[in-house]
Amino acid sequence: VGALALAVTPALSGHAAAAPRLVPLSIAADTLHVAGAGGWLGSLLLLAIVGVPLTFGATDRAGHGALATLVRAFSPVALACAAVTVATGVLSAWLHLPDFATLWTTRYGWLLLGKVALVLLVAGIGAYNWRRVAPALGEATGSTRLRRSARTELAIGGLVLLVTAILVATPTPLGELP
Repeated sequence: VGALALAVTPALSGHAAAAPRLVPLSIAADTLHVAGAGGWLGSLLLLAIVGVPLTFGATDRAGHGALATLVRAFSPVALACAAVTVATGVLSAWLHLPDFATLWTTRYGWLLLGKVALVLLVAGIGAYNWRRVAPALGEATGSTRLRRSARTELAIGGLVLLVTAILVATPTPLGELP
């Protein structure tokens, strides 16, 4: 309940609540967007700061196998949260942009394109982890590769959050229309 309250707060105080059309849909999309991103990057953060350190001193397959089990449990959650984040992001862009050209003709559009590029980079690293790193887990080399790639994914995720903070403080192109 607390997490849902935190996820809906930005929607009620930002662009979603000020949308010129379909305000309830805009608020719902923004709430799901925040919850999805939090589920995706938040659970990755927990995996990185709790799960990965479990293998630091491991010298046997069992220690590294535990990390493989955690990653297998995390992957479906991450994929579902990422899908929700992307779908609601596309919906929000449709609600806040008057036309496609505003993506490259307004400050808001440029920031949104930057955020999309960073999200694609994070998603690419996540796909690499899922397809290349996860199958190698159970061995020390797999754990080391996951540690490095998870750090990179989280660092770029932090950049996504930074661009998002700037984006939510920037007027939407619809707000600039007469």
